[in-house]
Amino acid sequence: MPTGPILGPLFASAQKPWEPLAGLSKAIEAAFEGAKPQGALLAYRRTDSPERGYQQRQTEVLKEDLIDPELMVFIGKGTLVEAGATIKERVWIEGGCQVRQGAYIRGNFFGGQGSVVGHVTEVKNAIFIRHVEAGHFAYIGDSILGSAVNLGAGTKISNLEFRSAKDKFEENFPPMNLIYQGKPLATGLSKFGALIGDGVETGCNSVLSPLVFLGRESWVLPNLSVLKGLYPPGSKLYKLADCKACRL
Repeated sequence: MPTGPILGPLFASAQKPWEPLAGLSKAIEAAFEGAKPQGALLAYRRTDSPERGYQQRQTEVLKEDLIDPELMVFIGKGTLVEAGATIKERVWIEGGCQVRQGAYIRGNFFGGQGSVVGHVTEVKNAIFIRHVEAGHFAYIGDSILGSAVNLGAGTKISNLEFRSAKDKFEENFPPMNLIYQGKPLATGLSKFGALIGDGVETGCNSVLSPLVFLGRESWVLPNLSVLKGLYPPGSKLYKLADCKACRL
């Protein structure tokens, strides 16, 4: 069970595996209640946009915790933030992490101890439990990644299912569903990427479709597409991975 001021309450109260994401924003807000600014602000702070945040101009390793209650950004001591990184509001990054050049953290993000958001990697509304590596050209949307997960370069975790032209014009996001234990399961979600267990490895340029639940210690080979569904621990996915029993 994840612990700490952010993850502990989220996972302790969750009834469904995706529920911690729904409460992440409020959990980050609660962690900053009564907090005072601490540490030198990063090298450049953008304030002229409705979506405020940091745009880093020089590489630095934080010598103390950074606490910014206004933007609700916490970055732990020992984290490397490279020039060219962008960090928006509601972000909690624990110590010893890396935010590399070109990283785009769009907000609503928890990065556990020792995690990496790498070069040209985009993250939004996501949880990295601990020591998650997304080092190169990745996209992670609306997802929860367990400890010691490594995403090969170019891994994409998609979070939105195909929509009709009518839905697009009307800005409608239909609810996402799957089959669980032979019965339709309404998730109540309009966006969700993946839930990835501890120790999972994805190969370069692999793609995980929305609503992928990938058991711990699973492997996904390079250039593979994983369709939505539940995959048991220790899965070795060497060809088009289609959990037909889980799809509508």
